[in-house]
Parts: sequence; C-alpha cells; structure tokens
Amino acid sequence: MNDKKTSSPNYDYTAKERVERQRKALADAGGARVEAHLDADDLARLDQAIAEGKATSRRAALKYAVQQLPAPTKNK
Repeated sequence: MNDKKTSSPNYDYTAKERVERQRKALADAGGARVEAHLDADDLARLDQAIAEGKATSRRAALKYAVQQLPAPTKNK
C-alpha cells in the first residue's frame, strides 16, 4: 500500500511561482493582490479583532479592517 500522497503535475513547489500566478489571475479578473508588511502592534490589533469575535482569523481580521476604511473620494 502506498501511503505517500501524489501532487498534481501542475503543482509548483515554489511560493514565488504561485504568487506570480495568483497576481496574474487576479489582474486578468480586474482585481489585485494585496500584500501587507505588519509589525507587532498591527498583529496585536488583528488578534484583538479575533478575540472580540469580529473575525475568525488574521486574514479575516485584515479584510474586516480594510472594510472599515472610508470609501475613496474622487479627485477633480
């Protein structure tokens, strides 16, 4: 019996290739990939949102925080 899982032939083993593929797919769909560099205070805020029940994960907490931002205004 073979207990080893096999990956699909299209699986890429490097994060760099996967990120580039995701960026391209999102750009083709009219969106964008957001990357954030967070410090300890930022992570504490995300963890606080989780503790308060506003989000279930740091990723969800980050999405929640972005949704709380005011809508962008158009410059004339």
